[in-house]
Amino acid sequence: MKLVVKRFLREGPAVAGLAVLIIVIGAAIIGPLVDPFSPIAISHALLGNPLAPSPAHPFGTDLLGRDELARALVGARVSLTIGFTAMVVGIVFGTLYGAISGAAGGVVDALMMRVVDALLSFPSFFLIITVEALTDHFTLAVVVLVIGMLSWMGVARLVRGEILSVRERDFVEAARALGVGPVRLLFRHLIPNAFAPVVVAATLAVGDNILTEAGLSFLGLGVQVPTPSWGNMLQDALLPAAQSAPWLILVPGLLIVVTLLAFNVVGEGIRIAFDRSISQSAAPAASSAAEEAAA
Repeated sequence: MKLVVKRFLREGPAVAGLAVLIIVIGAAIIGPLVDPFSPIAISHALLGNPLAPSPAHPFGTDLLGRDELARALVGARVSLTIGFTAMVVGIVFGTLYGAISGAAGGVVDALMMRVVDALLSFPSFFLIITVEALTDHFTLAVVVLVIGMLSWMGVARLVRGEILSVRERDFVEAARALGVGPVRLLFRHLIPNAFAPVVVAATLAVGDNILTEAGLSFLGLGVQVPTPSWGNMLQDALLPAAQSAPWLILVPGLLIVVTLLAFNVVGEGIRIAFDRSISQSAAPAASSAAEEAAA
């Protein structure tokens, strides 16, 4: 792991992306606690007359006189919470599903993968919209569960492929010969050795989940008002009365773009770090094997 961290820190764009994420996450945690404005308090004096960015309101105000900076900070907390929590749900379920499928093999593996193929044949966003539309209460928990439980299929296929490779290695055969049971073999030997691609998938999944939440909230099927999220801030910005206030769409739009770009760059950096670490670890082993063969 130390080698992976060292390799990651050599990737300039990935380190820059990590710095951006630290700033965004820090602002989401600390910002709402120190910001003097309420994200939901309506100013009747400013109704229909949004203020442009100024020292008093760095991000301006919206059509209801609410401070955009306060809403962006709380929206960051909401969107990031949904992104990370849905990622955990999807990664845990997808990892278990893919690991069981790969470890079982045969007919069980074939049937489980056909289920994944069937679910992947539907556009995931529209599948999420369908499930959301059938739900009466759009609470944060419902949004998290729907996004998480409908975004695990790619992880399952990725983990299954890794498990199929790992289960043929010598240490797994040795564990079987020593009488290690299938459950212990799965959790002690197979899943830990398929961990690297899961970390990369988890990083990318957070960004995907944030974008999905923004899309759902934009359509009115995600986070419900008055709770702010980047998605429903975009929805408010497209009202006819907001056409003369471009900052209402620029603020949440840029936050979404920058955050997603940072997650993607960090995920790519982690992938490169793992790949180079594996290559570097494999090189001495190959050299040692060649020397033994020559001897």
